[in-house]
Amino acid sequence: MSDVLKILEFMSTVEKLCLVNRDNLLSKGGFESDSDHIMKLMFLIMAVYPYLKTKADYTRMLELALVHDLAESIAGDVPLIDSFHNPDLKEQKRQAEQKAMEEIKAKLPPQIGEKVYSLFMEYEERKTIESRLVKALDVIDANLQANLYNDGDVRYWKEYGDGDWYYCYALSKKEVISNLGEEILFELEEALIKLSKDNMQKHNIFLKD
Repeated sequence: MSDVLKILEFMSTVEKLCLVNRDNLLSKGGFESDSDHIMKLMFLIMAVYPYLKTKADYTRMLELALVHDLAESIAGDVPLIDSFHNPDLKEQKRQAEQKAMEEIKAKLPPQIGEKVYSLFMEYEERKTIESRLVKALDVIDANLQANLYNDGDVRYWKEYGDGDWYYCYALSKKEVISNLGEEILFELEEALIKLSKDNMQKHNIFLKD
């Protein structure tokens, strides 16, 4: 197969990101897709980058955002709260995504496939400052989107109750942000925690002690 045909096949794989639903709802209803999330994450990077004190590669961060969920075009998505309560499911997701990325890499021209694969692995391993920043912003975007539909997605609150939704999406991820020491990330996360608490109280859902 020629490189041109391989690129076209890759783009058909990318298109499937528009079809993979995440477990967050958009503000007017309907599930957010992976492509929706990736687009919003890239805008969030653009908005936050000027406030970062850490020296990070802006282009690299955008590239990492582009590929961080690419495996889900083949492997599909697993809701965070499901893997939060089921470590085995989290490992199954990791293995499925690893296999998917190896498949994507093999189908691309070598120089493109290697770049896409290495970016994905960089994000997964979190060894670079860029990957850790993008992960933090990924969490922030998910927190925000979960609060945009009907004062928060009440399905989680009613199903899990007692604030498990809040603990999963906010408190359990604070170490992702605190380890970076970036004031802008602290401020964003604190604003989202307040928004989550306010929305939960509107629906008479209160946190555990």
